Formats: sequence, C-alpha cells, structure tokens
Amino acid sequence: MQSSLSIVMCTYNGAAFVEAQVQSILAQTYPFEELVIVDDASTDGTYALLQQLASANTRIKLFLNPMNIGYNANFEKAIRLSVGEYIAFADQDDIWEKEKLGLMMDALQPNTALIYCDSVRFSDAIPNHPAPNKKNRRIDGKDPLLLGMFNTVSGHASIMRRSALMPILPFPKEVYYDWWMAMYATISGGIQFIPFIGVYQRMHTQNITIQQGLTESEHRNRYRIMLSKHLAAFATIQGFPEPVQLFFGQFSQLWNRSLTKKLNWRLFVFLLQHHRKLFYYKVRQVPIISAFKVSFLFCFRW
Repeated sequence: MQSSLSIVMCTYNGAAFVEAQVQSILAQTYPFEELVIVDDASTDGTYALLQQLASANTRIKLFLNPMNIGYNANFEKAIRLSVGEYIAFADQDDIWEKEKLGLMMDALQPNTALIYCDSVRFSDAIPNHPAPNKKNRRIDGKDPLLLGMFNTVSGHASIMRRSALMPILPFPKEVYYDWWMAMYATISGGIQFIPFIGVYQRMHTQNITIQQGLTESEHRNRYRIMLSKHLAAFATIQGFPEPVQLFFGQFSQLWNRSLTKKLNWRLFVFLLQHHRKLFYYKVRQVPIISAFKVSFLFCFRW
C-alpha cells in the first residue's frame, strides 16, 4: 500500500517560471495526494496564473495570503493545510524529474524521518548530462553534529514524515526551515539520502540568496551572522542527548564572539578539535589542512 503524499509549494512573484514547475510536479509518476500552493501576496501575475492551473487540475489546492508573511511562515501554513502522511517541498522556479517522487518513496525506509535526493543548478537550459555536486558531501544518518557548520539537506529536494514534522512547528523566523527540519530529523528517525538528481534548481537574479558584488570578507561576515542565529536555535532543541545540547551551547557561545572579536583562539581550537564532524560536508584531499584554513579565516581578522 502506497503512503499518502502531499506536496507544498510557496510562491511569491514567480510568474516567469512557476508554470513550468507546476507542470513538472503534475507529471510525476508517483500518485501524490495534492499540491498545496500558498501564494504570499504576490504583486505580479503569479496568483492569476495559478488560478488558471488550479481550475484545470483538482489536485492543486490554492490559497492566497492577504499580506506577505515570509517563506518560513508560508511553508508552515502550507504544511498545516496539507493532509498527506508524507510532505514534499517544492520551490516555485525549479524543475523536477518525473521519477523524483517515485524513486524517493520507493527507497524510503519505514522509520526514516526525512529523505532527500540530489539537485543541480541551471540558468538557461536543463543540462543533458548533469553531474552531481562534488564539493559538498551529502549527509545522512542520525548525527546532528555533521550539520553544525553547513546544511546539505535542501528543502526543495526533501520529503519528510508528517509525524516527525508537525511537532517542530513553528519554524524559527531567522532559521532556514530545511536546516531546522534536518536537525530534528536526526533525532526522530534519521536522514536518508539517495544519489539521484531529482531537482533542477533554477538560478536567476531573484532567487540568489548571497548578494552579488560582495567581497570574500563581506561574504564571511554574512555567514558569521547567519550561523550565529542558527546555532542559537539549535542550542534550544530539547530532544538532543545532553552531550549534543552542551556541544551546541558551547559552539554558539564561541561563535558569537567571532562577531565582535578579531582574535578568537578558543573558537579556533574548538573547530579544529571537532573538524572531522563540523567540516565533514567538505570534500577535500587533506581534511585537516582544509579545516585549518577555514577555521583561521573565521577566527582571525587583522
């Protein structure tokens, strides 16, 4: 018997690309229950376009926010409006392989909290022979420390069990919802990765998170602030074993000092002590040297 599956999508001013994504979802070989779309008060023609698509397919359940609430709150709303035993997450401007949901649901282990596949970026045309990302190691299993510095579990490539997802709502405002889900998944059944490219992530000027034209130093400062907010949230997760809670509490305190201190020796030592887990995501021939370089850049500013 197949498990019921809902897909949730949040839209905002996505008229240029949303129809192609919706059509790629409707073409999935897996018989999903519904596509729940919540538009976050778009000011272009997105909602009108979605109304046309919804009128032609009863699986589309369309909702409109009277005012913009932001993507974390919007995804939370879409989740609460869905009914499936499992929930897949979709961005408005990507393209899905038609076997994406089928392969993921077939591979899903009974106790797994979250499963995700690989994704590749494109700008103009979908690549004919896409290659997986070789810079970042994909993370699976039940060790939250592997997610401490960086998240490779992308929301747009994820499916999560409802029973593991509902207790972790609401999503914190300043934390990436997929990073939050991945952290909790490690303590509610684990994370599972399948090496299948199921998502083509469209890159364009409206969806690039990191601003263009910044120096490397400015990028690092943005990352410092972002990670500080995430570590503070991770330190509040009560379901972690006590050693993990203590780890994130200490990591959060040390990292916060990097926001104001130019020389942060204690953080430098901490990162090197735990480099095998904190820098696990980085594919490097000599991991300790790579960890030393990255730690140095974040801990010392001259």
